[in-house]
Amino acid sequence: MALSILKNRAAKKAMEKAKLAYVKATTLSGISRESRIFKTRIGMRSRAHLDKVFIEGAEQAEAYQEACLTAISNGTERPALPEPRLFQSIKTQKETIYTYVPPEFCKEMFALGSMYQTVVIGPAETIKLAQEIADKVSLDLDLDEPFLALQFLRDELESNVDSASDAVESAAKEPAAAQQDTETHPN
Repeated sequence: MALSILKNRAAKKAMEKAKLAYVKATTLSGISRESRIFKTRIGMRSRAHLDKVFIEGAEQAEAYQEACLTAISNGTERPALPEPRLFQSIKTQKETIYTYVPPEFCKEMFALGSMYQTVVIGPAETIKLAQEIADKVSLDLDLDEPFLALQFLRDELESNVDSASDAVESAAKEPAAAQQDTETHPN
């Protein structure tokens, strides 16, 4: 019991530290090398945070839909809409840390994850809207360059496009090869 109390205190302290770091990054002037490095570090943490919130939104959307269907079939009230967690834990090279991004950005990214999961919007529109949120956070942090949001989804889409291109090329070559084969070996 005492161990769990200590863990809770440590987690709360780490969350406070994460929020203070974000706030500090928004107030630093970007002139010195140290402040640019600090802002960039918080920007990268914010990117990881928003990616996790997007995934959380997608997962919660699925659970929420199931809970709504259960409520409807049981004749009970629909459950409350899920909310994103303001703090996320991420693994760095050395440790696991908490990250913080203000609620207005988290709620937008969470809703975007939900809309993507329920196929309200497609992948290209999702990436576009996610990048707009990332741009707002980058502006809030006064970063030199905005970070890319949802790189994992961009990579997946690119992989699917490459696979589709390969399949189209392969299909285009097969009829030509078959035609060439019938020309050289007539029946």
